[in-house]
Amino acid sequence: MYFGRIPRFSPSFSLHDAITSARLIARPPDDAPKVREFEQAFARFIGVKHAVMTPSARYAFYLILKAYGIGPGDEVVIPGLTYFAIPSIAVTAGVRPVFADVGLRTHVLDPAAFEAAITPKTRAVVPTHLYGTPCDLDAIRAIAQPRGIKVIEDCAQSTGARYSGAGGTQRVGSFGDAAYYTFGLTKNMTTLTGAMVTTDDPAVADSVRAAIDASTPAALSRSRKEAVTGLAMKVATHPFVYPLTLHPVILVGNRLGKDPIHEPFGEAEVLYPSLPTSFQHSRPRAVQAAVGLQQLARVDGLNAARAKNGRFLDEHLQHVPHLTVPEYPAGVEPIYMSFVVHHARRGDLIAALRRRGVDTTFGYMNDCSDHPLFPEFRRPCPNAAVIKREQVHIPVHPSLDERDLAHMVEAVRSACLELARTAPGRAP
Repeated sequence: MYFGRIPRFSPSFSLHDAITSARLIARPPDDAPKVREFEQAFARFIGVKHAVMTPSARYAFYLILKAYGIGPGDEVVIPGLTYFAIPSIAVTAGVRPVFADVGLRTHVLDPAAFEAAITPKTRAVVPTHLYGTPCDLDAIRAIAQPRGIKVIEDCAQSTGARYSGAGGTQRVGSFGDAAYYTFGLTKNMTTLTGAMVTTDDPAVADSVRAAIDASTPAALSRSRKEAVTGLAMKVATHPFVYPLTLHPVILVGNRLGKDPIHEPFGEAEVLYPSLPTSFQHSRPRAVQAAVGLQQLARVDGLNAARAKNGRFLDEHLQHVPHLTVPEYPAGVEPIYMSFVVHHARRGDLIAALRRRGVDTTFGYMNDCSDHPLFPEFRRPCPNAAVIKREQVHIPVHPSLDERDLAHMVEAVRSACLELARTAPGRAP
């Protein structure tokens, strides 16, 4: 119990992970064997033939495009609601991103919108399993496969999630032609830094691996910094520490119109005029793989805790006035990486929840179909536009207990009722 003070996230990075990191940073071994061990374990976990560790999801996406020969003159369908780096990397590869709308409450690619976005130049589609919710993969594949369109799954927020379709129940990342993941500190499993490509296509795996093997190893100083940050955030979000440290800082920041947690973990949204040279100097290290192996052994348990918390919120926030809660495509087993609700007065709701001890955020996803970075690719995605304006992330991480969940439900309910009483034009 966080004494009524609940952080927006609690890293999966543990003291055991920190000790492993310190040992391998202090005396770094040969990287290749440990990285290969993690890749093979991850491939088995997902249920595919090949996995290749990469520095980041955006570079993984770039390498998949290159492996399929997708480049200038080609188009790739991307959900309007996504992280800016994915369409930005597509542009870097010379590919035209064609945005397609998402479900208003599912937040994931609408198969009908995908089909409407197809042109003779469409070479691939990127179903993004956003917020840990799998897309309707049967419908997407039924549209893509007869047309020869590659399905590149974006699993950056969905490691371990499952989908039950015509082929049975499988983990996401095993349905498409290829997939990519990322393991940042705030994800449901972490490797400090790094990402992964999965595929059953040996030619794609060989192409990605050749690019990674040609790069130079990441600096150990980066792993050291990430390990220290991860352990510090784990301590700072501990039930006995958070109320005395981060929460007061967040409240002060809120009064100043700033978010002291969001800003350090965010990044400047930019186009990449060329592939960043840092990508060629970030080959994964043994320390990342070793942490990944430890996290992989725990991720199903962590996901189960998230899902339990998410189902509680699903049930108890259904009928809160003026609040829209998520829904899920048929056959999915979401991992609840995030629990995203909508409210027309998003900023006021976030402030009201923080006053009640519940830290919230509007997240990092944007309506890229109407983003200043991509003016020449604008395409109406009305649901993505609404979500961008109204989304609020309610804590759902595995560290929450029943009292935390009950406190959050009451905080959301009372905050929404308060906002309803003080609607613009209405006397408080």
